[in-house]
Amino acid sequence: MSDYLDAWKLSEKDFPEKGTAQEKMAFFVRYAVLAPSAYNTQPWYFRIKDNVLSLYADRRHALALIDPDDRQLDIACAAALFNLRLAIEYFGYNETTELLPDPAEESLIARVKLGEKSDRTIDDSRKSLFGAITRRHMNLGAFNEKQVPDDILKALRAAAAEHGAWLHICPEPEKREIVKMIIEADHIQAANKNFRRELASWVDPQRRLSGDGWPDLGMRYATTMASRRATIVRRYADEKGQPVSDEDLLQNPPLIAVLGSKSGGAVERLATGQAFMHVLLKAEAENVAVSTLNQPCEVPELRLVLHDELEHQGRAQLILRLGYGGKPGYTPRRPLAQVLEIQGRHQAASPAPAANDPGAGLFRRVRGLFSK
Repeated sequence: MSDYLDAWKLSEKDFPEKGTAQEKMAFFVRYAVLAPSAYNTQPWYFRIKDNVLSLYADRRHALALIDPDDRQLDIACAAALFNLRLAIEYFGYNETTELLPDPAEESLIARVKLGEKSDRTIDDSRKSLFGAITRRHMNLGAFNEKQVPDDILKALRAAAAEHGAWLHICPEPEKREIVKMIIEADHIQAANKNFRRELASWVDPQRRLSGDGWPDLGMRYATTMASRRATIVRRYADEKGQPVSDEDLLQNPPLIAVLGSKSGGAVERLATGQAFMHVLLKAEAENVAVSTLNQPCEVPELRLVLHDELEHQGRAQLILRLGYGGKPGYTPRRPLAQVLEIQGRHQAASPAPAANDPGAGLFRRVRGLFSK
């Protein structure tokens, strides 16, 4: 991995067992930021005060074209929350989480209070989920013909259900109708110049410098702006490494699952996000590859049609492709100091405190965490 992917090189040995609650929380955030987000926008921000972490939606990284109501943004933040809570559990601590704890702070997603060391023993299934955090990735490669066993699909459905969400595995006739919607949505979106401009911004190779987006796709701005064809980041690659065509998508549709919630409210979005992360980690633990084909959920009129097609009570939130094979696609992460504030001091913008400042020791220890 190149340097801008260093966020994935986490070691349990670096956990500050004898550190302060703030240092422990800062370490747990390193797992939280490995959650997925649309275009890898990483739309989250963390504040730690004493033993309490506040997770905020950072709407500076919102996507006006594909996510105008911040639905995917909220889901991404909730996915990060799941990773955070799982890390706390894995290292043996109790925690108390409040969702949307303060109506006056509309961007405050959750507040997590770190408790005392737990006397519970984490079971093997939870350990496997935690171990999958640093391996998990969206797989944009072509899958092979191996079928995902029913018992694994059942386990993925159960993972979603733990959070009050549902995962619907699409049968053959239904799957083909959804593939038609994906193709239609791609054509609708690609015809919009502003959509192409938004996409071009997040797949620019210069995203290596900011630690976000999909820089390894190497898509040139002019090419992205001129083309109205679906790209790999919007679909996946065929066996030749090119974006899968409409014809091939129709003739060889992948296994498709739809993740949804009982309704479309704010709390349900957060339930969906935690369910999404749980499903992804369970899939990774079972060596099942996943990517999203979420285009119909991003076009309002098609999302309504999708609800009718599924005949499933509730709201469709995300469309997943499941299978085996493909090519791993790890994405960069911003430096932790850019997304984490401790005791009101933004580490990226504030100078180190003077040597006689009582907070100097804490600052140095936390800064050491950032550099690991």
